[in-house]
Formats: sequence, structure tokens, C-alpha cells
Amino acid sequence: MKEAADMDWTDGAGKVLATLGGILSKAEKESHDADEVYTSNPSLMVIDLETGATVLLETEPHEGGRTQGQGYKKEAAYDQRIPMKVPMNLQRNILLDMIVSMLVPKESERIGPLGKAAYERIAQALKDGLEHSISTDGDLARYWKARYANHADLVTQLSEQINDMTVTTVTGKALCKMRAVPITEAQLNADALEALQNIQGVRQDG
Repeated sequence: MKEAADMDWTDGAGKVLATLGGILSKAEKESHDADEVYTSNPSLMVIDLETGATVLLETEPHEGGRTQGQGYKKEAAYDQRIPMKVPMNLQRNILLDMIVSMLVPKESERIGPLGKAAYERIAQALKDGLEHSISTDGDLARYWKARYANHADLVTQLSEQINDMTVTTVTGKALCKMRAVPITEAQLNADALEALQNIQGVRQDG
């Protein structure tokens, strides 16, 4: 469809068509079940009445593939296991709170001097660890990475528990195998006449 970009379109035409496409896609989604698989061959003509640019949207000739030779295919929704999304800031804050809870005696006030000192020491250690582990000094960086890798296996297990898998439903893909055929004024006149005759024929038959 890239050939259509070389034609003379009124500014905003793409946005307008995209907006209309979104509305039609939403209506289509509401009219089908999520687990339904279906295909079609849309045949549309887009005309810019300001510039005269005209394209015919039709199925690109092909066989097989995911669209099964059709111009459009909507695949069914499916379940997928993905890591549970827990924000890193939330993970850090919970862990800090738990660590201080273990360091500060139960009879002490959590927000007292002892608790505050524990928070500050842990925060500074985290900051130092980050700064030194990415230091431009290779030896220093390796030292800090090795120092904090002492419990790598345990940390990995903890991370896996935090990022436990959950099942979510993923919307099926909408696949297109269409082409945009530029239409000249002479072709447009002939095509428009043929289309009108076809429409009139259908009405007469009905």
C-alpha cells in the first residue's frame, strides 16, 4: 500500500481514515465472539474530493499463508502465561519495610531514631552498590558485583516468586493482505459506471 503515499492527499486524510478505521474495528469486535476466527475480502474505494486522489483497496493475490489467501483474517483470542507485573518501586519499598521490621525491636517505634537510621543505612548501601557496580573502574565494579552476588541463587528464587506467572487473555491478531491500486480519472469514470450498474442490478433483482 506504500504507493498511495506518493499521491496528492489533503492534509489530515490519514488521521481521518485512521479514526474511521478505529470506529469500524470497534464495531466489528463487538459483533463477533472473542474466540471466533473469520476471514473476508474487503473491497473499498477511497476518494479525496479535494485533490482527486483515488485508490482501490482490494485483496492482494496470494495463496495460503496466515490469511489463507484472503485479504483479511481475524484470529481467535488465546490465553498466555506472563510474569505478574509488580512495579519495581513497590518491590523495593516492601522489601525495605520488611528489612527494617526485622532490624528494629518490636517494642521500638518504627519511625523512631533507630528505624530512621536503619532506613538511611539501607538506602545508602543500595546507592553505593549501584554506583560502584557500574563504576568506570573495572576492578571496583567487579568487586562490588561479586560482593552482592553472594546470595545470587536466593535472590533469583525471590525474584521468581515476586514475578509469579499469571494467565491473561490476549486479543487475536487482525491480519491484512491488501493492496492499494491508484485509479486515474478515466479509470474512475469507467469503474464508477460499472459499480453503479452492479448496484442497480442488485436492486432490480431484489
